[in-house]
Amino acid sequence: MRILRKPPILLLLALLSFSCSLFRSRVKPYPAGAVFPLTETAKVMFEGDINGALVKGEDGRLYFSTDRGHLYCLEGAPPKIAWHVDNPAPFGCPPELAPGRVFVWDIDNVVSCIDRTGQPVWKAKIADRITSPLSHGGERLLLGTEAGDLLALSQATGEVQWRFRTRAPVSAAAVFWKDSIILGSGDGSFYRIGPKGVERGAVDLGSPVSVTPLVDGDYLYIGTEDFGFACYDLRKGTRRWKVMAAGRVLALPRADEKRVYLQASNSVLYALDKSGGEILWWWMAPARRPHGLAFDGENVLVTSRSPILFSLDRKTGKPVGKYEAGTEIRSNPVWVEPNVLFAAFDPEADQGVISQLEREVKVELSSSPASPQPPGAEVTFTAAASGFYQPRFEFTLRQGEERTVVQQASEKKSWVWFPEKEGAYSVHVKVQDEKQSREAEIPFEVAVQKKKDEEKNSEKGDQ
Repeated sequence: MRILRKPPILLLLALLSFSCSLFRSRVKPYPAGAVFPLTETAKVMFEGDINGALVKGEDGRLYFSTDRGHLYCLEGAPPKIAWHVDNPAPFGCPPELAPGRVFVWDIDNVVSCIDRTGQPVWKAKIADRITSPLSHGGERLLLGTEAGDLLALSQATGEVQWRFRTRAPVSAAAVFWKDSIILGSGDGSFYRIGPKGVERGAVDLGSPVSVTPLVDGDYLYIGTEDFGFACYDLRKGTRRWKVMAAGRVLALPRADEKRVYLQASNSVLYALDKSGGEILWWWMAPARRPHGLAFDGENVLVTSRSPILFSLDRKTGKPVGKYEAGTEIRSNPVWVEPNVLFAAFDPEADQGVISQLEREVKVELSSSPASPQPPGAEVTFTAAASGFYQPRFEFTLRQGEERTVVQQASEKKSWVWFPEKEGAYSVHVKVQDEKQSREAEIPFEVAVQKKKDEEKNSEKGDQ
């Protein structure tokens, strides 16, 4: 028979200490990503309207094309134009970035290859109308046509290496899984294609594909025109799950560790569970033309054809901040720590603009009641701070050259003063957190009110 003995006193103390640590509140780490409120700290004007997307390169630069035939490269913070290319015809797609190269096509169906210094490398005329974004894999540059072809071009020369034909126009970009190319077509199927253009298999989806799908690990997330959105296991070649949204997918899906996000034509952003497709949350956007999403820390940045940038909590979908641009946003948001960038269009200037946003860090100091006050009065000085995380406030009183710290740094954002002597003073506050520091100061006069009243009455008598 097992006998339960009393544990030693040291063991009891250890268990008690451990249990207390379980219930001790954890200090949250400094927030990652965009911290609201945001303020515009820089902007770059450009010719025309951006073609869909602002593309961040592995070199830290930003690339975009416009509907007036301009290709731009921005660098630095604040961003500046590193170089730009002027094309005879308007561009029709965002740039595709490959090592050392930038690819883009125009409305004359000419594909241009430019090196990362802005110098032209080659141009290739395509016989059919180009209808898809560009993508690249290995030595190939891939594009879809209105005739239903997927063309593979040599990245080195622009020559067509092979052609894969579907039964309807191709408007979605090709994506990649291992050594296969995955292509969604307007004929209602997605194809698995080998590196030399030979079909390896096809899946009938029952409805056309018009938006580029997402490959995440061994899974394909793909939307169709009949409002369907499905997940396929590419290893097994089987469908894992399918859901019906209240609108068709309009932008490239995105995924994190647990969720896949889709933006639909009913103005709704859905967050679905990756394993089963259940709707975890949904959020209504202010416009029906969404741009691509961006992740920053625990949040997702969202823009649509409206003047507002939103930040949503990835776990709950609840808004945690927003920024009003004052004019319509025309691109995806891009997170370049510690800044958020996007493209907008100014109709009055008939120009595009890249805006750089940064957290607004500021401190304002006020007194109640206001200066002047007589000796012995109770005066409260309060600091209003924004852009800080768990700020601490230090108050200093100054008279002439004499400075005295009257309240050490603490979480208390106000200081109460009972002035004893007349004179001209100033109260200073320093606000800081783990990464930010700002200061503010206001003058304050201590004077006997009786003397002030006598002076006022004397002035009236003189009049």
